[in-house]
Amino acid sequence: MKKKDFMVSIDRVINDWNSTSFSFSQKDYVPGLDDSNLTYGNGQEKKGVEINTCVLFVDIRNSVQLTKDKQDRTMGRLYSVFTQCMLLAAQEEGGFVRNIIGDRVMIVFPPDQCYTKAVNCAITINHIATLINRKIDNLDFKCGIGVDYGRMRVMKVGVVKKGAENDDNKGLVWIGYPANFASRLTDCANKEFNDVVYRINAYFYHLNYWGVNPLLDNRASGYYRETKDFTAEELAESLSVQQHGFSKTLYSKEFKEIQSIERIEKNYSYPSILLSEAVFVGYKKEKPKANDIIEGLWKEQTRKIRDIDFKIYGANLTWILS
Repeated sequence: MKKKDFMVSIDRVINDWNSTSFSFSQKDYVPGLDDSNLTYGNGQEKKGVEINTCVLFVDIRNSVQLTKDKQDRTMGRLYSVFTQCMLLAAQEEGGFVRNIIGDRVMIVFPPDQCYTKAVNCAITINHIATLINRKIDNLDFKCGIGVDYGRMRVMKVGVVKKGAENDDNKGLVWIGYPANFASRLTDCANKEFNDVVYRINAYFYHLNYWGVNPLLDNRASGYYRETKDFTAEELAESLSVQQHGFSKTLYSKEFKEIQSIERIEKNYSYPSILLSEAVFVGYKKEKPKANDIIEGLWKEQTRKIRDIDFKIYGANLTWILS
């Protein structure tokens, strides 16, 4: 009977969220749990906040292996110092920590000068990582940092409880591509990848939208012999089967008349900080005379990251302290 009553209450919660409306107000600050513009009352319109800004994620590299190799006491010390330093780094650079999940921290910045604040915070975090690695003996400590910019919507979720459990049963949900993309960049930052690609020499179709123009492209539309690299996934997506009477033929939408296919292993290392194109362009506009911009220290990354179709810029930067 108790279980049935519990499921009835769950049904009410689902119906409430499914039937009430949502509204989001545009703000120029980073909301917190006590923000009056965020509500989750039953039967009421759910109010959220919308903010266009930079989102940064930082994650400890090889945390699983570190946990296996080090004693609990060492890992407890590491996680504690890491979390406290991330809170201080966010505060130093004008950001707000809005999520801590084990070895991953999310930092959100107010919209004003958010590109500069986010990039400075990323450099500060990377500098802190080098200090931790130097201070704690026999520890190969590294962080991966990813930053993106865009529209984020914030909602309050949870239940009201009395006493000490009240705060632990409430939270903020951040909805939007910037959080997803920043997290994806973080997954790759400061990591090495060993990719298998298939180097194909064949005739590839070239479509010239502009017509033959020596200033743009002097090749007319048509097939040209070229050599291109495909991942296994890209190669599979380019192939299809055509029926010819009683026989079937493997056909590619990308190429024809293959001369050679070579399986190649390619190693690629991402730097510790990865910025989306939007963040890099915004930072460059805010700080055109910054040393890292003038000296071209941010390099466009050539390896693709799954589900990301914009340019990515990376660097291994720390502060020079006088």
